[in-house]
Formats: sequence, C-alpha cells, structure tokens
Amino acid sequence: MYKTVVLLTDFGIKDHYVGVVKGKILQELNRKGVNITSLQFIDLCHEIPPQDVKQASLMLFFSYRYFPEGTVFLCVVDPGVGTERKALVVKTDKYFFVGPDNGIFSLIYQTEKCIPYEIEVSKVLRPPYSKTFHGRDLFAPVVSFLLAEEPLESFSQKISMDTLVKLEFKPPQKTEKGLKLAIWYVDQFGNLITNFSQELLKAKNKPFKILVNHREVPLVKTYGGAKKGELVALFGSEGLLEIAINQGSAKEVLGEPEIEIIFENEGV
Repeated sequence: MYKTVVLLTDFGIKDHYVGVVKGKILQELNRKGVNITSLQFIDLCHEIPPQDVKQASLMLFFSYRYFPEGTVFLCVVDPGVGTERKALVVKTDKYFFVGPDNGIFSLIYQTEKCIPYEIEVSKVLRPPYSKTFHGRDLFAPVVSFLLAEEPLESFSQKISMDTLVKLEFKPPQKTEKGLKLAIWYVDQFGNLITNFSQELLKAKNKPFKILVNHREVPLVKTYGGAKKGELVALFGSEGLLEIAINQGSAKEVLGEPEIEIIFENEGV
C-alpha cells in the first residue's frame, strides 16, 4: 500500500533533527517488519518561526487537502515539549494528524469531522528517550504505529473535542461601512494574506472597494495584472484576499497596514 508522511516543523534544515525523525520512523517500521518501499516523506515546511504554533496551524490548513487519502501529517511545533500538555492523534475521514495539543490543529477542527485520541505516553516512549525531542521519541513511533495499521486503542484513548486547546482565528471585524481585516499570514514574497475570503464576498453580494491605510487599491486577477511596483489586491491561491506589490514586497513597504473593505450603501 502506498503511504505518505508529511512533516511540518520549526526545526529548520541546518541541524540533524528532521533527518533523525524520518530515520526513527523507518527504524520502527523495520523493527515491526513493515515493507517501507512504498513509503514517501514530504517536507511541507521546516522553516516555521520557532514556537509559532499559529503560523504552523495556518500552513497546515492551507495545504492538507491536496494530499492523498491516508496521509499521516506529523506536525511538531511544540514550545511545551516535555510538559504535561497532551500528545494527540487526530483522525478524520481521510487523514491522520499527529502532534502536540497546543492548538496546531485548530483550523482542522473547524473544517473536518475529527476524532481526537490522546497518546498514552507510557505505551510509546522507550528508554533511553529525551524530554526535549518528542518529535523523535514520541511522535515518530506513533507515526510508525499508524503506518503499520496498529489499532489506535492499543496506544491511545479517545477524548472529547471539548478538552483540546484551540487557537482563535478572528473573522473580519464589522465596521460602520464594511469590514476591518486582519493579516493572517505573510509569504516569502511579502504578500499580506488576510482573513477575508471569496466566500464572504459572495455572501455579501454588494459592490465594494478595498482601502489600505485609507487609500483605495485596485483589485486585480493576478500579480501580472499590475504594473511593476504597483500596490494591488487580489484573491490568491487560498481564496483569501492578499495585498501585494507586483515584483516587490508589500510587507517591506507597508509593514502592518490597516486594511478595510467598504461596501456600497453599507449602514445606509
């Protein structure tokens, strides 16, 4: 059976940590006698800013639905490593998510039917192990259990969704004439990705304009639809409104600007 493991961490790529986690998964599968010839690792990202659980949650949300059914997502951005925070397997109709209970799966909870399991640490950790590297010593073995199709109940117990840590991702804030937006994410090109979606726009079904620092900017269909250096707005690949500068960085030029949507006849 073809199997995929997707890794999302803040480990970076200078150190040995990512490679060791993959090696540990393979070692555990080999110990179990599982055929690994069809196993594939995909590095979603290892450059999440250290301990930035919220950015990791967004990147996972932007990405997970593009992977084949049965994919296991190993997500380790874990500032609480070694503490009493829970360790999780979250099962959905198509995927498994493995990682700490610190809100990293918050947006998955909002969009998928989830069944959470708390990993029984005593059934997974084998000495010698480190309290500071659960990616290797706790979560990697759990991934191997899932790939080997071991019953979840053999190493974890089902828990209530109400017990899980959830991060808050605020929707656009209502104003007298429209909406005030928040910047959810800044990509490496300096594009400012907001919390305003095309679905919200369709629901409103009103003419509108986009203001950045109180100045109107044009809405274009693609980056190339603007002149070099022009400030524009567009709906990007995630269906969210972006503020961008063609062949430039909106982040460098604007920092954290005020972004508003003004609807025609709103509040009248």
